[in-house]
Amino acid sequence: MLRRGIAALLLSCAAEANATPEFLLEPSGQATGSSCQSYALAVALAFKRDAAFPVQTASDLRKVETGIRSKIKQAAGSADVTHVHVKAGFDAYTSGRYKLTIKPGELAAVGNAVAARSGVSSEQATPPTFLLGAVVKDVLLASATRIGKDSYGGGHIFTILGATLPANSSQKFLILNSGVKVKGENTARKACSDGVPDKLDPYVAMLGWTKSVDIEFKQASGKVLLWTID
Repeated sequence: MLRRGIAALLLSCAAEANATPEFLLEPSGQATGSSCQSYALAVALAFKRDAAFPVQTASDLRKVETGIRSKIKQAAGSADVTHVHVKAGFDAYTSGRYKLTIKPGELAAVGNAVAARSGVSSEQATPPTFLLGAVVKDVLLASATRIGKDSYGGGHIFTILGATLPANSSQKFLILNSGVKVKGENTARKACSDGVPDKLDPYVAMLGWTKSVDIEFKQASGKVLLWTID
C-alpha cells in the first residue's frame, strides 16, 4: 500500500513531464467480452498525450473504451464487426483527428516494429510502471489467439509497449493484456467475440514483460496484422 502510494505521489509530481497514464499503476480489464479493440485503442490514444482526448485514470480509460465501442457498433449496425467497422468507428470517435492503420508484417519483424515505434528495445532499460511515459513514445496493437494460459479463439487485440532485440527464442514483449480471464469464470469464453453476451468486468488486466513463446500472434495469410494510430 505504501509502495503504491509513493508511486502515485511520484507520478503526480512528474505527470506533466512524463505524461504517464495513471491507469498503468493498476490497470483494469476490458469492460466486456467484446471490447478488446476499443480498450486497446483507448490505451493508444492515451499515449498520444492529446488534451483533446484525456486518458489518465481508470475512469477515463473506461469512458473512452465504451465510447469507441459504441461508435464501432454504430458503424457495424446489425452486421458482425469487421476491421472496416473498427476503423470507421474510431474515426468517428476522434472526429477524424486520428486514423487507425492496419498493416501486415512478418512475425519475425514484429519486435523491430514495436521497438521503432515505442523506443523500448531493452527489458533492463524499462523504468518502474509509474515512469513508463518517460520512455514509451507510442504503442502498437496486435492480435493473439493465446497469451500465456489464456486462449482467445478467433483473436484478441492487445497493446505492445516494447520489445527486446534482437528477435530470437529469448525475445520478450512488454504488453498490456486487457483480457486475462478471471479464475472461476467460464474458461471457454472468447474475448472479442460478438457471439458472446456482454458481461461487465469479466476480465482483469496484466502489464509486464512476456516471452514471445507465450504469445501466439494471430496471422492472416502468414502475416501478423499490426495496428497503429496516427
